[in-house]
Amino acid sequence: MALRIGFDIDGVLADMEGALVREAERLFGEKLRAPQAAPAPTHASMSDLLPADASADEAPLRRELHLSDRERRQLWQHVCATEGFWESLEEIEPGSVARLAALVLERRWEIIFLTRRPPTAGETAQRQSQRWLEAHGFRLPSVYVVTASRGLIAAALTLDFVVDDTPQNCVDVAADSKARSIAVFRDDRTPPPPALSRMGIHIVHSTQECLDLLVEIDSTLREEPPGVLERMMRTLGLKQPSSA
Repeated sequence: MALRIGFDIDGVLADMEGALVREAERLFGEKLRAPQAAPAPTHASMSDLLPADASADEAPLRRELHLSDRERRQLWQHVCATEGFWESLEEIEPGSVARLAALVLERRWEIIFLTRRPPTAGETAQRQSQRWLEAHGFRLPSVYVVTASRGLIAAALTLDFVVDDTPQNCVDVAADSKARSIAVFRDDRTPPPPALSRMGIHIVHSTQECLDLLVEIDSTLREEPPGVLERMMRTLGLKQPSSA
């Protein structure tokens, strides 16, 4: 059977962090990196950058931003007032969306893109996300703006895998569904949380590495007897997909 995969967008395919840093620098300039400012926590998250009521994933920040609560609110107001903000993002790894699209056609995967993007000026976050994916080579994308646990969504949609860069989302998937999590952990300053490996969540360091892994799993599903597949999945720290 075809793999059913949920893909996060920001931090996996789109460079949300870079866009927010760029907008913050436009608003506040060099004071962002002022030497007298207190250093950012080692495990700063995207929500540390934005106000408490903003809907943002808890992905680790790889760049230090020294902003006060007032400046964070000001940044978020600026982002929400920017028309088509979600369409302005760059790919983290150029060509990764197009490669994913090619693999979907070749291997008949079923893909749904999951995101917690809040609304900005212009079209809805869903429509902007669809247009962004199409512009980078993925035709007719299915995008779902998440408001609940990704584990519950993965269970409801009977997904086999969920790809995400947020540790908490990966844990939710592992705890609340039969889907397997693949965590894209780009922070090279600190090791990934040990709990991820203990829960059978496989860790990769790039989107391309994630796609390589999915191709390997899919090829094994197609070509090898079940016993070989189970051994391979154990080696990778994963369990057999629910649809296999």
